[in-house]
Amino acid sequence: MKILRLFFGIIFLSAFSFVGYAQEARYGLAFNSFEMIQEKRTSLCLTPDKTLFLPKGFIFSFDVCFQSGYQRDFGYIFRIISGDDGQQQYIDFVLNVTELTVSCSFDGVVAKCNFEDIHLGYDEFMPFEINVDIRHSQLEILIKDRKFSVNTSSLKKFAHAHIIFGKSDFRQFQVSDVPKMIVKDVRIKNPRRQVMYFWPLSRHTSSGVYDEIKKKYASVENPQWLLDKHVYWEKRGTFIMQYNPQITYNTDKDCIAVSDRTRFVTYYPSTRYMTDDKIAKGVSHSDKSNQMIYNPYMKNYYSYRFSLETGKEVTPYDTLTKSWDNESVEMMSVDYWHHNRFFSSADSCLYLFNGYGHHLYKSTVNKYDFDTQTWEKSDYRGDRITPRYLSGSGTFDEHHVLIFGGYGCETGAQELSPQNYYDLFMVDTRNMEAKKIWELPRPETGFVVSNSMVVDTLSRCFYALCFSQQLYNTALSLYRFSLDNPQYEALADDIPFKFEDIYSCSDMYLSRDRRELIAVACSPVEPSSSAEVSIYTLAYPPLSKQALYQEESKGNNPFAVAGILIVAVFAFIVYGRKKRMETVSPQTAANIKPLPRHVKKQAIFLFGGFLAIDREGGDITGDFTTILKPLFLLILLYTLKNNGKGISSTRLHEILWSNKTEESAKNNRNVSVSKLRQIFEKIGVVRIKCRNSLWTVEFGDDVYCDYFEAFVLMERMKEKTNRTAENIRHLLSVVSAGELLPNIQTEWIDSFKADFSNDLIDLFLELIKQSGIDISQQERIDMANAILIHDSLHEEALKFKCRLLVKTGKNGLARKIYYSFVKEYKKLLGTEFNLSFNEFIS
Repeated sequence: MKILRLFFGIIFLSAFSFVGYAQEARYGLAFNSFEMIQEKRTSLCLTPDKTLFLPKGFIFSFDVCFQSGYQRDFGYIFRIISGDDGQQQYIDFVLNVTELTVSCSFDGVVAKCNFEDIHLGYDEFMPFEINVDIRHSQLEILIKDRKFSVNTSSLKKFAHAHIIFGKSDFRQFQVSDVPKMIVKDVRIKNPRRQVMYFWPLSRHTSSGVYDEIKKKYASVENPQWLLDKHVYWEKRGTFIMQYNPQITYNTDKDCIAVSDRTRFVTYYPSTRYMTDDKIAKGVSHSDKSNQMIYNPYMKNYYSYRFSLETGKEVTPYDTLTKSWDNESVEMMSVDYWHHNRFFSSADSCLYLFNGYGHHLYKSTVNKYDFDTQTWEKSDYRGDRITPRYLSGSGTFDEHHVLIFGGYGCETGAQELSPQNYYDLFMVDTRNMEAKKIWELPRPETGFVVSNSMVVDTLSRCFYALCFSQQLYNTALSLYRFSLDNPQYEALADDIPFKFEDIYSCSDMYLSRDRRELIAVACSPVEPSSSAEVSIYTLAYPPLSKQALYQEESKGNNPFAVAGILIVAVFAFIVYGRKKRMETVSPQTAANIKPLPRHVKKQAIFLFGGFLAIDREGGDITGDFTTILKPLFLLILLYTLKNNGKGISSTRLHEILWSNKTEESAKNNRNVSVSKLRQIFEKIGVVRIKCRNSLWTVEFGDDVYCDYFEAFVLMERMKEKTNRTAENIRHLLSVVSAGELLPNIQTEWIDSFKADFSNDLIDLFLELIKQSGIDISQQERIDMANAILIHDSLHEEALKFKCRLLVKTGKNGLARKIYYSFVKEYKKLLGTEFNLSFNEFIS
């Protein structure tokens, strides 16, 4: 029995903690294939702007994995296309079911093998290498460990070469047949096998990726970056249960189990498969607090209750007969809402910590022994753990559990100044000895902790989902805490969460086999007596959004907007000198990484007309109704105008609900803000917050806003030392899209438009006149054009434009623009313009 217990203990611990087990983030580029329409399939072009020039030849290598479960296993892995202006040649690497073929336009098939030949299975990476040896007229190919070689005189054409993975739009070499594959670690070497370019396909930009050696840019369409799965939670499923369902995680089958009075549901996040069984007999002990666990030692689900004198307080669920061994629900009021649970494999006991009920916070420990079927209640020893609930617990080893945070008070009485706690304790379950490890300084924004935490002893850290219990529309934010010091950092994006105290719950588990975190959020559905259970996954280990992105490199990306904003400048301008050390809220506007102007998704545009793009690249502008659009714009514009302070509730009511009573305006505002938050869930991290009756908006790094970017650049260039060619081109690319919100004509927005136009015009006029800036005459003309977008009758801008056109020999165009201006002048002002062309430009 002891040997069996030790065996199951090892298995159980491996599912919840990492003792001596290193974790690395998965990376690579996954390609959309036949499961997507042609326009949505993936392309990776290593030569978007010009060919590679390697006159002596090159060695091209990478790792590739073919994914299982797809019926149409066919497509072009890559195409190498010669760069001659005349008749171009190609080298193709193609997958056809389980057959891999390299073929050339000049020699036909030069390499061919099956998966079986090279002992290759689906979902495993294999190395590939092709040596284009121009000097010796030899083509050498390595497919895993299988070598092929052919002599040919046609390789000279590949001194200039294009290389494209997946979908190709290259002139007469267009293809849309793409295999379901993952590619990583792409290298190009010279004939001496020195690496010239290396694209791991890990960190990336919004539109492509730079190599790690020379910063050579490769463009990507419709990417599926594996690294992103470590940052963005994926919603796997949602279903409805009765109020307060019982929820637990089955470590053996890697599934979430949910039970109410009539149903028992198991959900498998990896496959989205769900069993939904009607309970044939019996009920769980409670339909209020979450009091169900999975016992990996007994291989069964159990429901428990806290009345320790009545007999069968722990009852099993029989998955075969679909029945509980219990006939009555515990009808007494609950004493231990939001308690913590720990199953010890060392003694086969269930430990229950803390909780809340009857206006009292608890600091007691309830222990149930599955072998003797007896309960024991005790108090902590050692360092004092104050009464609390909404704390998090995590398995450290078979005898120790971590308890972190929560909400409670010194005496336990709810009416006596309850508060949030940010202390970490280690509890030895053999004697209930508690040792305080550290306590965080109180953060600016308070938070509590989801029920379970994931402990990584090798990295000396633990992960917890945290949220503000003071908000109904809150969010679950993932943080990594140090085991040794009171330090932590925000990771990943947020999960929307509706928190109604004892009627909501959230939890997090670790699937070791799939290397995924699984999050469960359960909230009541009003006004019905039901609950919505949502399940999310995130690749392990989780990363911060900053870990995803490369810096844009000057001069290499032909599509990217030049220059990256210095975040600290805007942080100083807008938010003041705030410490970042203990920030726990999502990224503020000051921390957005500027994205290229041609961004196709997760974006909000204000120039040229209001436009909102969701995560999938879809236009969701229509979701912003006649009240939601001005509400969002008011909060955004005032956030930037008022140095990050935002707009007051009173001012919002005056502008949008002036005909309503104060209570009615407040209700309308709250409903509208809730709808906005639902829309922003489709886009990315856009957080609307209210502090001291002041409303502000915060963006995550994944969301692009053109007005925000222009605002930051203009503030930055108030300092003449920042008026670089990079920043000027960057600003031009943003504001040249059109006027600020041209289709919105209302009194309150006119002042914002006027202020912005005046600031932009003043800045561009100074820049046009300023010497010593390395910009072309055309870029000075572009600045004049930007001014004319915002003031079509601006004489000084038009004069500069016409002068510059004449200077560059475009006299006819200058006169045409002048006469168009004269016509517009008379139309708008009702009087003739009194200067001839020559007089005007003199």
